[in-house]
Amino acid sequence: MTLTASLFKELQLDQNKPLLFRMGDLSVEVPAAEVVSEGGEPYSIGSDLKVEGVLAAGILDRFQVVIDYRKQTLGFTKSGAIIPAGISVPFRIDKKTGLIAVDASVDGKVYPITIDNGSAYTWVRQSTAKKWLAKHPEWERGMGAVGASNMMMSGEGTETSGLLLRIPQVSLGSLILQEVGVLAAGQSRTFSENLDLFDWYSNKNAVPVIGWMGGNALKGFRLTIDYPNQKMYWLKQSDPDSHDLDQVGLVLRSDHGQFVVAAIAEKNGIPTVEGVSPGDRLIRIGALETQTASWGAIYDALHGKPGETRTLVLERDGHRRNVAAKVTAF
Repeated sequence: MTLTASLFKELQLDQNKPLLFRMGDLSVEVPAAEVVSEGGEPYSIGSDLKVEGVLAAGILDRFQVVIDYRKQTLGFTKSGAIIPAGISVPFRIDKKTGLIAVDASVDGKVYPITIDNGSAYTWVRQSTAKKWLAKHPEWERGMGAVGASNMMMSGEGTETSGLLLRIPQVSLGSLILQEVGVLAAGQSRTFSENLDLFDWYSNKNAVPVIGWMGGNALKGFRLTIDYPNQKMYWLKQSDPDSHDLDQVGLVLRSDHGQFVVAAIAEKNGIPTVEGVSPGDRLIRIGALETQTASWGAIYDALHGKPGETRTLVLERDGHRRNVAAKVTAF
């Protein structure tokens, strides 16, 4: 668990005292050895929310955790205190990181994949996705991360050359997920020990994984994660949204509160937006000023029905201009 340096000192954790706190009516005690303040301050990705602590999976793994997307609630209880609702899916857990991996069946083959509710979208290795596309070219929806699949806004090849897919069916045991949107991430920078993104990520899991299943696939369910018994329970709350990536085709990069065009998304090899170039700064989308907007608000402003137009204000070399950009069905 990570706290800001000021909160760490205020709670006297530097004196080897345990961390005591409450989540709703549940009291939690965390040994001082499991709490740190080094390695960078906690922060919120994609918003300006003030974050003073990160409640890591390594702390949660002693509880049953209920994530209810419809009610927007996060529940905690001791294992066995409730009877979980939904379809049971077993998982493997990395005891050090708390990350959990399940077996997912795609086109008759089983692949380990992480359940990552901290990620906005499902990402997989591009080498794996290309094998699927060799048999099912109709699954490909475009190139370039748009909407929530552009969740890192790094401007790197992971997103600018990522392939968008729509997989008709993914099975997790007896659970069937339909119309799952996926970004097959492109080439990334290397991480520690010169590993690429997915090799680095696999090292944080109990088994090598092809990627992670993110919020786009999870938000249609009420999820109960029974860490002590290594099972997840999936209770369906809504149908999948197969139009979640109907977007203006801009791959964006976040740069100190500003948003820069990193690439133009393509469909069938053709750029989907005219009059915009990589390096242009996105100032406004309709009435939305991007500099004061959250990432989610920007995704929403660029979303719509295919063929609809969004008026963009962009800046290049100090000059601003308007561009009428159409929404594309990715």
